[in-house]
Amino acid sequence: MKYYINAILLILICLCCTKAFSQEFGNNKYCYSSKHRLAARTTVGNAAEDNYDVKYVKLNLKMTNTATTLSGDVLTKAISLIPSFSSYYFELDSLLTIDSVLVNGINCTVSSVGDIRTATLAAPIGLGSLFTVQVFYNGTPISGTLYNALGINSLASPSWGTLSTFTLSESYHAKEWWPCKQSLHDKIDSCDIWLTVADSLKAGSNGVLSAITTIDSNHVRYEWKERYPIDYYLISAAVGPYIDYSYYMHFTGSTDSMLVQNYVYNNPGTLPYFKSVIDSTGMMIDYFSTIYGRYPFWHEKYGHCMGALGGGMEHQTMTTLGFFEGSIDAHELGHQWFGDNVTCGTWADIFSNEGFASYTEDLFIEHFRSHALSLTDMQSKQNDVKSIDTGTIYVDDTTNEGRIFDSRLSYNKGACALHMLRFITNNDSVFFQAYKNYQQQLKDSVGTIMDFKNVYEATTSTNVNGIDIDTFFNQWFYLQGFPKYVVKWNQIGADVYVELIQTTAVPSSVPLFKLPIEIKFNSISGDTIIRFNNNASSQVYHFTYNKTVESLNLDPNYWLVYDLISMAKDPNLSVDKTISPEVNIYPNPTNTVWQAENIPINSELILSDVTGRIIWQAVTTNKNIQTIPAKQLVSGLYFLKINNKDCQLQTFKLMKQ
Repeated sequence: MKYYINAILLILICLCCTKAFSQEFGNNKYCYSSKHRLAARTTVGNAAEDNYDVKYVKLNLKMTNTATTLSGDVLTKAISLIPSFSSYYFELDSLLTIDSVLVNGINCTVSSVGDIRTATLAAPIGLGSLFTVQVFYNGTPISGTLYNALGINSLASPSWGTLSTFTLSESYHAKEWWPCKQSLHDKIDSCDIWLTVADSLKAGSNGVLSAITTIDSNHVRYEWKERYPIDYYLISAAVGPYIDYSYYMHFTGSTDSMLVQNYVYNNPGTLPYFKSVIDSTGMMIDYFSTIYGRYPFWHEKYGHCMGALGGGMEHQTMTTLGFFEGSIDAHELGHQWFGDNVTCGTWADIFSNEGFASYTEDLFIEHFRSHALSLTDMQSKQNDVKSIDTGTIYVDDTTNEGRIFDSRLSYNKGACALHMLRFITNNDSVFFQAYKNYQQQLKDSVGTIMDFKNVYEATTSTNVNGIDIDTFFNQWFYLQGFPKYVVKWNQIGADVYVELIQTTAVPSSVPLFKLPIEIKFNSISGDTIIRFNNNASSQVYHFTYNKTVESLNLDPNYWLVYDLISMAKDPNLSVDKTISPEVNIYPNPTNTVWQAENIPINSELILSDVTGRIIWQAVTTNKNIQTIPAKQLVSGLYFLKINNKDCQLQTFKLMKQ
């Protein structure tokens, strides 16, 4: 009966969380509820914190699951970045009491201005010198709530009743439970997290559990070690009456395996209720490793610690979760690549974390559930983006955490922008190669929107299938609004005419969005989708079609963020001022074949090498897509000429790998 009651309560709380966070995250897919808080900031608490580079941190704390009370010490090893380093500035909540601070083993005088603490060294140290700081402290920080978690929280699960204490430090809340430097750019090279708890409890954290040491008859110490670089806000602790449900996953095409370690409430009903979702985590890790690159922390682990919050937080190697659900799990797992391995370079570039993680949800649904459900989820994100005309993905006010973690802009618009970029690329292997290159080039570091754009351009080109990438990123990441279309069409015999008239939601920001767009031509003889490049406010396209068009669907696969104002057949629309749909050739470069789209019927195609020698030629008959062979060709540059009575001669440069 207890399990049944808890299960019902869990369902209710999940529904409650979905409703409560719908404005922020939508469809029960989100990071954690506390990401709407009060004022944040743009830099470290004091500029003097940038006078040193943190190399190593060891947290040695005593904690309980029933209160936020903690005590212990934090050891920091750092290198001086100035010639005469005499004051060590760090951040620690004023509610916490400092017992002493040792610098290189010598007791120092400590002064405080709010949460900024300063330890005055007995003697200055030189540029490049390694030094150690050990802060002994204790106190009881303020706990957050289920709907507004703070740096440290002690709460009972509304669905299971279990008491746990857990940390959530993003964006500037690590100081609420440990003395630190809160700088995104100063990743900590390695750390140890030692947590002493009652022997009836477990304590989860980052990295590998190297030992569980008995302290006395009632207490044990969980000793975790993280040997990958880690940002300050990703260090975590979770204490509760857990069971350890762990297993090993295996990477496809390899003999390598990795631990998936989960600290689940020690309640008879909890693990059975969530087991199937937890078991699927290994499959998610394997799949995302194929499209993003190998899980970045695979020499250690991935796992979860449960805590009483409405969603999850992507702590490096061990996410904190309120409950398990496929899309939420996928979102937080996606952060291990985008947010943990490569962390946002500034809070204004939070897209680098949340946009990628939100799109990971859709990739999860597409792969593990169905393409139709992924379209439904993407349509929901697009509708949320369009619910307000204004706003940019790039955060224009990092003093407001509500703006940083705005679900409509940082999460959903970010995911939609990636989805549109995938559509423009029109080649998943190339698109995800950009992901892999970004991960490889910026691993263990930070990345901005511009960093991703630069990696994407280096992977593809500055002009992808007729779309200028600088323009795309500028319009969708830094400017506002979305396109609005009026569509008119007509058919006269085999000639089809389509007119696109574009206005925009915020014309003062973007008067014209330059995008490809697909139109589905519905016919009782079979439907056809044709891609058009829209680069003018009013364009009329013409092509020949041997079927009778019954109706049209704009963007049938939900690639774009746009509004359709109207669509109608116009018997007066004809050949005047028409252009042919733009030819699209992909992949380019290739090592097997090129696919040429939007080739008019009866077009002559001629492939030649750099000397002008004709390699291959053909005349299209009734196909809109033409395959051009390349497998037997030597690597190098080739030219494709397309000639047709309805359009001018066009020449394309093609590369054979």
